[in-house]
Amino acid sequence: MAARSIFRAVSLCRRNIAFIAGSSRTQSIFTKYREPPNGFLFNEKPLKPGEKRQWEEWEEPWYRWWALILVVIPVMFYYKPDTKPQTWARKQALRIVAERDAAYEAAAARGEVVEEEEAGDVVINWKPLM
Repeated sequence: MAARSIFRAVSLCRRNIAFIAGSSRTQSIFTKYREPPNGFLFNEKPLKPGEKRQWEEWEEPWYRWWALILVVIPVMFYYKPDTKPQTWARKQALRIVAERDAAYEAAAARGEVVEEEEAGDVVINWKPLM
């Protein structure tokens, strides 16, 4: 059993060594379609003095869209509506308080006796957002 596992390990090592020794950069599947490296970044030769680099067809839309995205997204986040539940609850509480105050003022103006009503089991517990 041990001899069998050792034989298998040796055969696998032989196979790997043969694969590594036989493979090189020139034996790639893309060798036929790829230009050989010439030592320049992105295979572009340096420009002569006074010469301008011509953009490829994908570069202009790429840079324009990125510029647009980098301007529009922050503006959209800045003007995003406030949809937090705390904001909604605060507006509702202020509306209820304003309605009660208006009813109290109207009853006091008519000369009616107004008693402070109990809030019951409703507890409005909120902190100012500022």
